[in-house]
Amino acid sequence: MKRIFIAFALLLATVFSVQAQDSDNTYYKPNTGALTTEVLFTDFARISLNNGLVRGRYFLTEQSALRLGLGIDYNYNQINDEAHSTSVGITLAPGIEKHFNGTNRLSPYVGLELPLSIRASSYDDEDLSITGATDFNGDGRGYIGAGLNAVAGVDFYFVKNFYVGLEIGAGINYRKFSDMEISSDVAGNSRRQGFSNLDFSQFANGGLRIGFAF
Repeated sequence: MKRIFIAFALLLATVFSVQAQDSDNTYYKPNTGALTTEVLFTDFARISLNNGLVRGRYFLTEQSALRLGLGIDYNYNQINDEAHSTSVGITLAPGIEKHFNGTNRLSPYVGLELPLSIRASSYDDEDLSITGATDFNGDGRGYIGAGLNAVAGVDFYFVKNFYVGLEIGAGINYRKFSDMEISSDVAGNSRRQGFSNLDFSQFANGGLRIGFAF
């Protein structure tokens, strides 16, 4: 929460500083057909992706845009000479944004996005093979998921085609976790049934979104 307040204060300082220096009516925001992409600047020292996603937008008009987030992660853990676990996940988050007039630099918006995700996990050692999780206790369970998020944010174009911004949101997320298939040379084969959950949460980018239009 502290990072969000600091990011908001920095954004306000940037807005007031640049607006105070404006002496013309130049339009800085994206035009119809523009593409944007961005990264997240956190802790004023680190740059990362937005919630692990590469995000891009395509402006259908100056006041509406399609958005798409894409994330791929792969984790291979060599536990010892005989044992290792593997997990791979893909997230796709299409959505749409409605931008309001704001000013020639400021672009407030609301939107909806539909995050879709899938993860596969496994574990192998000399005597044991597991699909659906990364260990015998069921940690790192695989899943398929879908959600619906409502978002609100603001972009500030400090120069032509370059912007900083903040975004908050809330949404529901459903996940169906994988069955575990266990094959053991000692205990034989077994199966543990998967489960599902549904949750509601609020979220905020813990830093400043920094992007450009082209």
